[in-house]
Amino acid sequence: MQHWVARFFFAVVAALAAAGVIAGTACTRWGTPNPVTPTVAPLSNLYVDASVGSDTTGNGSMSKPYKTLTKAVAVLTAAKNISPSGVTITLAAGNYDSANGEVFPIVVSKSVTITGSNYVSGPKAGSFVNGLGEDTTFEQVVHAPPKSAYSTLDVIPPAAVSIGSLYLGASKVKLPSARAFYASLDVLGTVTGGVATFGAGIASSPRNVDGVIVPGGSFSCASCSIRGNDFGIGALSVAPPTSSPSGTGPSVVLTHGQGDSTISAGVANILTDGSINVTVSGETFARARYAYTDALQGVVVTTLRGTVDFGGGAGGSSGGNDFIGARSTEILVTRRVETVSALDDIWNPNQQRSDRNGRYPRTITFSAGASGKNVTIRGNATGSTVTVGPAPVPTPTPTITPSTSPSPSPT
Repeated sequence: MQHWVARFFFAVVAALAAAGVIAGTACTRWGTPNPVTPTVAPLSNLYVDASVGSDTTGNGSMSKPYKTLTKAVAVLTAAKNISPSGVTITLAAGNYDSANGEVFPIVVSKSVTITGSNYVSGPKAGSFVNGLGEDTTFEQVVHAPPKSAYSTLDVIPPAAVSIGSLYLGASKVKLPSARAFYASLDVLGTVTGGVATFGAGIASSPRNVDGVIVPGGSFSCASCSIRGNDFGIGALSVAPPTSSPSGTGPSVVLTHGQGDSTISAGVANILTDGSINVTVSGETFARARYAYTDALQGVVVTTLRGTVDFGGGAGGSSGGNDFIGARSTEILVTRRVETVSALDDIWNPNQQRSDRNGRYPRTITFSAGASGKNVTIRGNATGSTVTVGPAPVPTPTPTITPSTSPSPSPT
């Protein structure tokens, strides 16, 4: 009986060792085992392919990719060992929709880089994360009723997510009521975008369909195309800013590098509650009633105002924005003590003292009561200003002439 037990025991040990459960044991001459803890490689890359991948038999490698971004994000969330250099999720070209197995909204709670493929060919041929689901996170943060907010991708704190070469949005949007709204991206954490499109495929959809919502987060995008039927970017504070005169609420930074840098919306390209730090350069504002306005109703009470810089202001914008085409006015300020700097931009020609080229040859500061195609400041927005004009002249750096050391006296 004892021999049978011994044989059984060693058979089980051998089977476990073969399966990789027991690894790297070494025996000395005296028979003392020295166990070595198995090493698990830190997670650094995950690959997803909507066409040939599998969420059941795939392992996220290049040769055995997952099928959905939903699965890759779940693996990232559960990972205990992550590479110090971060994790990148690479999406092959394809349509990542609910028919493919995606579950929306996809909620990202860990920092990651998400990059697509074949971007320049459009959403039909590139990587298109395409769909929407109820954004319960946003509903809870702003105390909104159920079934009032919908999105494609949610980034929640403490995640810092980089998105590039990707189309993110919904080709079809059906909302349960006229009180509900949709945004392709919900930024409660931090998102850095580069050469990407948000709100892809929604240009002909109904009202309340938008590009990016930034409630309490930080959104920075270089050469991004943003589309919405009401707003392109909507940003608001969800907690009172407290630490600095300009507030510590959400921030929006847009720059133009190599690619499209256009916001196209029906009502407002950038819509804030006045507490947002906005820095924009090289952007084209198209199609909207307003390029920028602070008329969004806030969810918290705050008297602090964000820094709004479209050129030459405290945010470091170099200007170069195209403020042409708004149906009502380019910049509409409705709140008190809002300071907007907009130097070295292009405006509607021959409007509010701009020249025929859409330039302001000298600096002009509009104040409360201003009204025109380029700038409107409500009469009750006391203390608010919008400054336009040419680019600031750089201050030359003084040249320091090195002093000549006296020659040593001969000894």
